[in-house]
Amino acid sequence: MTMISKRQSISAILLVLSIALIAGCAGPTEKTVKSGDSVSVDYTGWFDNGTIFDTSSQAVAQQAGIYNENMTYGPLNFTVGSGEVIQGFDDAVIGLKANESRNITLTPDQAYGDYDPTLIQPVPMSTLLDNNITPHVNDTLYYGMQPVTVYSIPNNTTVYIDFNHPMAGKTLHFMLTVREIQSANAS
Repeated sequence: MTMISKRQSISAILLVLSIALIAGCAGPTEKTVKSGDSVSVDYTGWFDNGTIFDTSSQAVAQQAGIYNENMTYGPLNFTVGSGEVIQGFDDAVIGLKANESRNITLTPDQAYGDYDPTLIQPVPMSTLLDNNITPHVNDTLYYGMQPVTVYSIPNNTTVYIDFNHPMAGKTLHFMLTVREIQSANAS
């Protein structure tokens, strides 16, 4: 039987503890959002004046006076880098971990673009009436999936429609929290 000296025993214990410590530090790292990942994000958006314009939280929507009973509230799900959300929002989640939050400010070029007055276009009143639409100034209509606004009705034959996105030209602020991350390479 081989005898281990006290010194050898202490050295062996220190070696084992060092290996355990190094292994713990080099263990699995928490994944962060990268392009191609599917994410689930809670958010609240507001304008410079503090007015909340959108949120994933029903309670926040109710408190802000923007609650819509036809909406389903909950985290926004999208694939990062796919163009499903505005560019600045897409970019802001990259590098975040699950349950990590970030406040961001998006300039128009990072969101819905600058306001372009040339996108106010005349449309024959008959086109709207033929589609059972009786337009009123400031009405929101949908051109395909894009919301547009009735800008003016100068006479009975012409309606001017603003084809700018309603958020064009606006600086937007968001508080966002990544809730889940599904890696692009996960099977």
